[in-house]
Amino acid sequence: MLVLITGASSGIGKACAEHLISKGYRVYGTSRRAKFPPEDHMIQMDVRDDDSVRRCIDYIIEKEGRIDVVVNNAGIGIAGAVEETTVDEAKEIFETNFFGVHRVCRAVLPIMRRQRSGLIVNISSIMGLIALPFQPFYSATKFAIEGYSDALRMEVKPFGIKVVLIEPGDINTPFVDNRKIVENRIPDYKPYFDRVMSIVERDERGWFSTRSCCETT
Repeated sequence: MLVLITGASSGIGKACAEHLISKGYRVYGTSRRAKFPPEDHMIQMDVRDDDSVRRCIDYIIEKEGRIDVVVNNAGIGIAGAVEETTVDEAKEIFETNFFGVHRVCRAVLPIMRRQRSGLIVNISSIMGLIALPFQPFYSATKFAIEGYSDALRMEVKPFGIKVVLIEPGDINTPFVDNRKIVENRIPDYKPYFDRVMSIVERDERGWFSTRSCCETT
């Protein structure tokens, strides 16, 4: 069975890839920093770019002839109050977390329809169900993925394609350190922001590791 995992260079994506490989699955991972053509099964893909996504999918089909499972894991975080966040900053996170998923789905769905089988796993978040202050646009992208996946599940069911949502809670991954902070800070928000984010980061670092999370699923 052939599995494609986006954002597989670290965190949940990397742990999933290692776990599935250990179970005998054939796995391709993607990363913006990887090479193309790849030297191994880690392929360069930027989910923000249509051509990059299409090139990656075409490469896998040329090599393997099919894609059975896609795990849409690539994502970024941004922290800041609604008032502090520019439209461009909001668009940036949507380009990766939401439209990135859409680009990959559009690229693989014709393949899965021809196969009359497939599984799409969209990595959402508990924050796609419950929003937190100072991460409104991360939550918004995950809320969007929830609705998108529910509609997609019904649309592709006649073709033997299944759609699954995963809604992780706090997991200790490099995502914590890579989260961006908005540029236009407003002093009135700072004391509340610092207090909230210190609690958030403490919880994220103190819960499951990616390895233990995968091993229990």
